[in-house]
Amino acid sequence: MNTKLQQLRIQKQILQEDMADLLGVKQSTYSRKERGQIYIMMREWELMARLMDVEIEDIYQDNDHSFISGRIKNSFLSIPEMVLEDLEYLKKENSRLKKIINQLRREKRKSSED
Repeated sequence: MNTKLQQLRIQKQILQEDMADLLGVKQSTYSRKERGQIYIMMREWELMARLMDVEIEDIYQDNDHSFISGRIKNSFLSIPEMVLEDLEYLKKENSRLKKIINQLRREKRKSSED
């Protein structure tokens, strides 16, 4: 259970729904993350820390306890969901990087025309 995260979220009067929106997941998924039933990725720790205006260390708790000897300890853990979340993040990042590359190409073409 990520008690540091939950305690600080409550102290800052931030709803689970707000955290879920920030991470792009359902409230029920966020709740499971907060309880340690679903792995929290480092980029999610970063986003949550930024929202709460704290350092990651103030909320971070190692959540590898969901895995024991390579086997899933908790039946609530949803590996496909984690993979899908990572995939969605990578799609957005890929799109963002493509836009940057295209902008740089346009700038390069423009400077070579001058």
